[in-house]
Order: sequence, then C-alpha cells, then structure tokens
Amino acid sequence: MKTVIILMLSLICLEASSQSLYKRARTPNYTLEISPSANRTVYGWKYGIRLGVDYKSRIKAGYTRLENFDNSEKGQKTFSGTYFQYALNPKSKFTLLPSLKVGLYDGRFLAIQPTIEGSFKMKENLSLNAGIGKVDGFASFDLGLKWKLNLTR
Repeated sequence: MKTVIILMLSLICLEASSQSLYKRARTPNYTLEISPSANRTVYGWKYGIRLGVDYKSRIKAGYTRLENFDNSEKGQKTFSGTYFQYALNPKSKFTLLPSLKVGLYDGRFLAIQPTIEGSFKMKENLSLNAGIGKVDGFASFDLGLKWKLNLTR
C-alpha cells in the first residue's frame, strides 16, 4: 500500500498523465532585452543603449541612456531614465508599442516623452524598432535594434 501511495504521489509531482509522459516546455515569463538605439530631436542626434525586461511579451520596462557625441554647445548632451511600453499585438510580426520615457536631461531637467513605436520582428530574437514621439513640444524620432536574451535553455 505504501508503494502505491508513493508511486501515485511521484506521478502527480512529475505532472505525468496516464496518456503520456510528455512534459510541455515552459516558456519563461521574463526575458531580458538589449537595444542599441539612436534618437533624433531638434537638439541633434543622440546614441545610446536600452536595457529592459519583457514580461510575457506584453509589458516592457527598463533603463535607457542616450548621449550626444558632437562637440557643439547646442542643447542637451545626455538623457537617462526609464521607459515603459505595452505591446498591443505581441504575437504578430509587426508589434505596436505605445511607450512613455521619463528621465533627466543632463541630470537636471525632467523630461516626459510619450512615443509610439513599431517593432518589426526579423528573427525570433531580433527585431527592428522605429518610433515617433514628442519631447519639449517638438517631434522626436527613435530607431534601434532589439535582441531578446533567453536565459533558460
């Protein structure tokens, strides 16, 4: 009797059914994303990187840092802050992402940037992002590549 109980409990713990011993592969809820990006505003081009977390391919949040590399004295040199995105159609090849960036220009001036981005999936873990938004009352344009880093194998 003890062996039958132990056998039944072990089958329940292994999630095996009487039909098959096949166990479905679990997809991770969280994936890490890294994205080199470029941003064009009235203050010129800024280049940088985004590091973020993607939750179930729907909600994305992370850190972004953009810097201006020319030697001119115009405008703001750096932008660093967080971004939040929500994917409207995450399972398709082209995904629409309304997003909000909140950060500081040159560590002093608070900026809130609403943008809308489109993400075109080129491969399973590689996509091309392009977006348009508004900063300081003027239009801004974003462009970048995004890699999803799968940490589970």
